[in-house]
Amino acid sequence: MNTKLDTLNGADWQRMFINAATSVAAHVDELTALDNATGDGDHGVNVTRAFEHLRLQVEELENPTPSAVLTTAAESFSNEMGGAAGALFGSFFQAAARSVSGLDEVNATRFADAIESGADNVTMRGKANIGDKTMVDALIPAAKASRVAASDGRSTARALRMTAQAARQGAEATTAMAASIGRARFSAEKARGVQDPGATTVALIFEAWADACAERDET
Repeated sequence: MNTKLDTLNGADWQRMFINAATSVAAHVDELTALDNATGDGDHGVNVTRAFEHLRLQVEELENPTPSAVLTTAAESFSNEMGGAAGALFGSFFQAAARSVSGLDEVNATRFADAIESGADNVTMRGKANIGDKTMVDALIPAAKASRVAASDGRSTARALRMTAQAARQGAEATTAMAASIGRARFSAEKARGVQDPGATTVALIFEAWADACAERDET
């Protein structure tokens, strides 16, 4: 972590994604159980496969830029996860990569730009909104929290934590929702009372990113 400049360089992004891969793998059974109630039950396995591919690819990058790491993540999700979820996670990371293209380091403002760009891209491609019981229910609150953190002059580490907390709250809110879009809408009432697996994965990713920066002063 680049503590001197309060920014995230390429090595920081490598560490954040590797931590996310470890966290998602540890929660694969939880994600599978959630998807068994709302979809076809393969979300946990598929997202873990994408993250394991991502881990191998990211570890091989030498002195990458933040955009290079995010682009590698986008390719892993688009090519390895499959289905609509893989395309949407891939589009999120690809839009974030474009947002920080040309930068060697990402501060809190550029982090917020990246998360907003990613969330906007997912919303546009997936045509989902808040309340539809999808990953968007975690992404949009996360994007808003990252912007608030940047506008308030928070450190990058604190911005990551605020983003993660908002994503978790958004994911938990899906428990009371009935799905109205995607495959889950076919079992809308059955899924009520079950947290959305895509939104849960979003929360796990942001929490892992924040934990990777835990050594930073979050004040």
